[in-house]
Amino acid sequence: MEKWMKEVEQIRQVTNLPIVCVKVCKHEISQTQQEWEQKGWELVSLASEHDAAYLVLIEAMQWPASSRSLLSLFFSRPEEKAPPTLHEQIAVWLQSMVTGLRQAPPERLDARWPWKEERLVFLIERNRTEGTGTWEALQSCLHPFFRETAAYAPKASSLAFFALSHAYSVLLLPISILEGAKERADLLEWASGLYDLISTEWMEPVRIIVSAPVAAPSSLEKTLAGQLLLSRALHQYRAQVMVAGDWMYPLERWAASLPAETAKSIARELAALMSVPQISSEQRETLETLFARQLNVSETARQLFLHRNTLLYRLDKLTEQTGLDPRQFPDAVLLQLYLLFRQH
Repeated sequence: MEKWMKEVEQIRQVTNLPIVCVKVCKHEISQTQQEWEQKGWELVSLASEHDAAYLVLIEAMQWPASSRSLLSLFFSRPEEKAPPTLHEQIAVWLQSMVTGLRQAPPERLDARWPWKEERLVFLIERNRTEGTGTWEALQSCLHPFFRETAAYAPKASSLAFFALSHAYSVLLLPISILEGAKERADLLEWASGLYDLISTEWMEPVRIIVSAPVAAPSSLEKTLAGQLLLSRALHQYRAQVMVAGDWMYPLERWAASLPAETAKSIARELAALMSVPQISSEQRETLETLFARQLNVSETARQLFLHRNTLLYRLDKLTEQTGLDPRQFPDAVLLQLYLLFRQH
């Protein structure tokens, strides 16, 4: 607005007509305008910048109509920026969770963004920091996928997509679009389908973390915070996992939430408590599958496509090698902690 001050001075010098630009505090605008009008001056334009206001005034009786019409070319009011939409406000709120600079949610969020049904939150994580694909390009693939797959075209507009950073975006879907899917196995199946779509159409590897159904917009903060924590845990401890539910990997989430020094301290304690040689990739797979199947040997053998006796032989060798029997809960806990803190 300092530019107005200079232009007013130039106009006054060239035309020799009475014109001024007055700078006042915002709370003085009304009083200042009234004082000048009482002296026969007319307000031509008004603009504010920070805490100051700028009033351009002319002595009305001295200005010919032809000259006054030109003033609007010099002192057009700057366009006021439209207030952010609700979608933009939500995006800023969600983005603040990624940056760590938490902001409060938009006021009256549940009332302004009413959900008639529960929604699922899909956190999409880009696996390559050097990736060049845009979230906008990805979003254009999502609408037709859910419209065609779920056959709920009228409700496809309920899809909400927010880019959170270069690494993260989040997709919200009403459960009706996914045919009312609520069972965890169904949610993981939909997440796997989304993973396949993005890998094929977007041509970039991603990780998908799906949430349990969320009842209201105000619950998004807790849900997204949990997904981001799981994302960090998977990156650190389960890098090969590309699809997960936010209810999975509780031990890894706990480990990722620890301060770095605490994690190192636990690793040192484990080293002092137990002497375990380097575990092979085959043994690691066996142990992780056994833990995922709640120490059920038969289910583990079926998952690994092994004869039960073959699996028992592997477990016996592990017990002989480590002094810990992974079929026994206390020993299984120690081995899980070892895999987390000693081998990572």
